[in-house]
Amino acid sequence: MILKLMTRRRALLAAAIGFAAACAPPPAADTTGLDDAPGESRSRLDELDDLLHEEAAEGFAGSVLVARGDEVIHLAGYGLADREAGVPFGPETVSTIGSITKQFTGAAILKLQEQGRLSVGDPVGRFYPEAPADKREITIHLLLTHTAGLPPALGSDEDYIDRDGYLEEVWRTELRHPPGERHDYSNTGYSLLAAIVEDVSGMGYEEFLRREFFDPLGMHHTGYRLADWSGAHVAAGYRDGRRFGRVIDMQSHDDGFSWHLVGNGGIHSTVEDMARWIRALRQGEVLSAESLDALFGEHVDEGYGDSFYGYGWVTFRLPNGERMIGHNGGNGFFFADLNFFPDRDGLLYCLFVNDATHEDVSGRIRRLLLEQAP
Repeated sequence: MILKLMTRRRALLAAAIGFAAACAPPPAADTTGLDDAPGESRSRLDELDDLLHEEAAEGFAGSVLVARGDEVIHLAGYGLADREAGVPFGPETVSTIGSITKQFTGAAILKLQEQGRLSVGDPVGRFYPEAPADKREITIHLLLTHTAGLPPALGSDEDYIDRDGYLEEVWRTELRHPPGERHDYSNTGYSLLAAIVEDVSGMGYEEFLRREFFDPLGMHHTGYRLADWSGAHVAAGYRDGRRFGRVIDMQSHDDGFSWHLVGNGGIHSTVEDMARWIRALRQGEVLSAESLDALFGEHVDEGYGDSFYGYGWVTFRLPNGERMIGHNGGNGFFFADLNFFPDRDGLLYCLFVNDATHEDVSGRIRRLLLEQAP
């Protein structure tokens, strides 16, 4: 399901930027704030709030954060996080970020590389001598860039499988193409990376993220099960009037989250925590400059000519020459989108939605922020 959402994201982005390029002159990159010049009756932030209230009247529910540099310039919730309980969706509402989880896995691998404990050039066989011959020489870099040849998924997110059982499935699975041949989006590869993080660090995947990243940065509401959600509400998901519920309830197994999700999806967070994470990354508080170049690097053409996969991030080349770096994720009920614009003084927006039928609001937010035609 996450793979389908990634495909839809590309279609939505192509439509958004293509329409804007045809109907309006490309915006000049600037470092000014989002507010219109003095004397104008309204600001773009007012327009954004109006847009989101209009969407909420049509059933949109979620939280939206916009920031530039260190300053949060829009932060609000809309609609209901839990329709049956009547709980509103606020900025503090916790929701699943889906495949945005992957960039945490990329950061974890790079942190271990900085510590001298592995290299992105290491083959899988270094960590798993039992791996079959067709997978033994797959490198960490190939896993990070979705070029290893592993399939998109090995089962449903909601079906429980433990780590050992998951690795056995990976070894038994036939590759879709020779390693390195082409980009082929794979949740499977990122779960294998999470297992490598555990084996190299000697601790659980979430425990490693919490110790190295979340706790030092004050990201107390981010994680699978170790986060502090005692004072927060976790959103329920919906689609076409059908209640899906909460991912954490689907994953209430004694041994933790199913490995169909670990490392590739399923982490929960708030829009504020995610903005805090991007700010810390860009200010060099998390990884070295060399590691950041690798994390955000344009390693592999996704096959569209204007989007390039890094280590859990995608760089999009917009028609006016600007870059947008981001990722999205979802499961057909929830949707999350996180993007920043390095050519606009770090302009950033983060969107959480608990009904994926409204995921196209992300394109409307993007066009408004970039001053493109609606």
